[in-house]
Amino acid sequence: MRLIAIALLLLPLAALAQMRCPDGSYQSSCPGGQSIGGSGVSSYQAPDAPPIQHNRAAGRRYQQAGASAQQGQPVQAPQSTRDRARAAGISRNDLVKARSRGTLLPGMARQDVDHIMGRPNDVVTSVSAGRRCDDLWYRDARRGWHTRVTMCDGQLQSYGAADRR
Repeated sequence: MRLIAIALLLLPLAALAQMRCPDGSYQSSCPGGQSIGGSGVSSYQAPDAPPIQHNRAAGRRYQQAGASAQQGQPVQAPQSTRDRARAAGISRNDLVKARSRGTLLPGMARQDVDHIMGRPNDVVTSVSAGRRCDDLWYRDARRGWHTRVTMCDGQLQSYGAADRR
C-alpha cells in the first residue's frame, strides 16, 4: 500500500511537461526557442507591440497640443496601485476590484485604463486651458462602433460609445 502511495506521489514528477508553442500547438519543446539553464525550458521573445497612431491630420488642434504631446512624452502619473487610487480619489481595494472586473472609474490613471481596455486604435491629443487631453479611440469591428475614452492630465474624465466618421 505504501509503495503504491509513493508511486502516485512521484508520478507527476516523471511526466513530460507540455507548453503552448507560438504556432498554437502543444509540445514538450518548441522549435525556435532559446533553452534556459539546460533544463529543457524554452523562452520566446514577445512580438513587438505596434506603435500608437496619433491623428496628425487633425491639423490645428494637434499643432496646439504642446511640446510634450507632440514628442509623445507620457503624462507623469503615480506608479503604485495605492498612489494611483489616492490620485483617483478612491480606495486601493476599489481600484483593484475595478481592474479585475474590467470596470472603468472616473479618475483612473492611463495605466489602469490600458489594463482594462487594451491599447487604443487611435489617440487624438489636444491642449486647452493648460490641460492636456487625450481621446483614446477603440474600435469594435464586430459591432461596427467606437468607444472613446477621454483622459485629461493622465486621469480618466469620461468614456462611452461614440460615433466616429
